[in-house]
Amino acid sequence: MAKVVGIVNLHSDVTYKGLTEKRPVASVSFLGRYGIIDFVLSNMSNSNLDTVGVLIKEKPRSLFKHLGSGSSWNFNSKSGGVSLLYNEKYANNAMYNHDINNLVENIAFIEKSKADCVVIAPAHIITTMDYSEVVDAHMKSGAEITMVYQKISNANETFVGSDYLRLKGKQVTEIKTNKGNRKERNISLETYVINTKVLLKLIDYAKKISSFFDLKDTLTYLCDERKIMAYEYRGFARCIDSYEAYYNVSMEFLDMDINTQVFKSGWPIFTNTNDTPPTKYLKNAKVKKSFVANGAVVDGEVEGCILSRNVVIGKNAVVKNCIILNGSKVSPNAHLENVIIDKDARIEKKKELIGEDGPLYVREGDVV
Repeated sequence: MAKVVGIVNLHSDVTYKGLTEKRPVASVSFLGRYGIIDFVLSNMSNSNLDTVGVLIKEKPRSLFKHLGSGSSWNFNSKSGGVSLLYNEKYANNAMYNHDINNLVENIAFIEKSKADCVVIAPAHIITTMDYSEVVDAHMKSGAEITMVYQKISNANETFVGSDYLRLKGKQVTEIKTNKGNRKERNISLETYVINTKVLLKLIDYAKKISSFFDLKDTLTYLCDERKIMAYEYRGFARCIDSYEAYYNVSMEFLDMDINTQVFKSGWPIFTNTNDTPPTKYLKNAKVKKSFVANGAVVDGEVEGCILSRNVVIGKNAVVKNCIILNGSKVSPNAHLENVIIDKDARIEKKKELIGEDGPLYVREGDVV
């Protein structure tokens, strides 16, 4: 059996408006109790990858706090556990702060692992991918590099700006950008299986081509020189690559048909546990089609919402189609629709907030 290590690659240009002003995409709250990174980490845990590195691009503080020792994701710490790989040397230099330079700075993580191959996956693309199946296909094909893709029929609406693969059989011949001008595309899920020795060579090669080349650039450049194979993933996949996508995908999870594709028996989604009391539903509470986390107190009408831990909805408040993060409070008789409220904010004076051209954003800690 091949020895495999996992790498979560947080080097992307994805941002979520004010939500990522002080935190990386990976630690943004999702569905009330998770961080976005929890899904890829859970996939690695469920795929029996016990040695995992997280390539951190920026704003590491909240990620350090969220991940801690990594024990919440059920990794075998005796086999490796989670390593947080931060490239402090280039953290404030946008052009040099990419995944290749991060790997160079933390090359000992790969070398000491003595792994046969490495699984590299992003956090902002949510899947329930079993990486062991991808590794098996990779090993059987004899490939040095395998790229995971999904064939979709709505590429004019989703994954716009992501890469797609041109294939000849199961071989990648070209990597292009999806501009949304066609419905059917073989969309790259930015998930790769690469033999360790080959990855080490790619890192050196990338530095010689261009100091600004990241891993995607390098693979695109090498398509006509190296045999890169493709693996088709047919399961659940959503790309949360913008503020609007964050809101839309979150709301989509309120549909049980979508929800049960991710939260299923035998494939747990792990996260940090918190010692918070059960949710309290008071006399005036009316809740429909919503996620409500522990510690929340509801005394108003909530419909189609996601409430994180310790959120308070005041008496007779009406809250619809909103995402409210940890510790925020909505005053009695307020009326909110299509709003994202960052943590520890308070809606007190301006009691009617309605997002009309997309979800309205209330910053962390603000009093409105």
